[in-house]
Amino acid sequence: MKSWFVVRAKPGAEERAVWHLKNQDFDVYLPRYRKQIRHARKITNVLRPLFPGYLFVHLDMKNQCWRAINGTIGVLSLLQFGDQPMPLADTIVNDIRNSEDDTGIVSLAPKGLQKGDVVRVHDSAFSDRTALLEEVSDDKRVVLLLDIMGREVRITVPVEKIAIAS
Repeated sequence: MKSWFVVRAKPGAEERAVWHLKNQDFDVYLPRYRKQIRHARKITNVLRPLFPGYLFVHLDMKNQCWRAINGTIGVLSLLQFGDQPMPLADTIVNDIRNSEDDTGIVSLAPKGLQKGDVVRVHDSAFSDRTALLEEVSDDKRVVLLLDIMGREVRITVPVEKIAIAS
């Protein structure tokens, strides 16, 4: 019976580890999210691992040679307790996959929210104001477009301080 296991990858080598594990016929899952990077007046969207340094592998401990994973390029080791890898509950990986959008990218937005939604800000200097959700960053903050005196202003607030406007 197949189970999910956590693989610890070398820093910044998650994609390389995925490529080499797939070449060995392992079923690999690397959840990624879209990050917006601003540099020198240029904005680019890049894909980053949701859990930097970690990925998941789906394998059958009895019928697959799991020790080969530890010698794979880009991999440090399978997470183990003692001398045996510790399986994950299938619901963990399923929940992550359920939060993916149509392109297979994990959405960091709170459940039910997406870019362009109208939200209400609470518990801040902009309490009870409505704004447009522009971006969700990876540090649990959201970027909103708020109309102040006829001008759209970008503000950043913690994700816990917004709710869907009714």
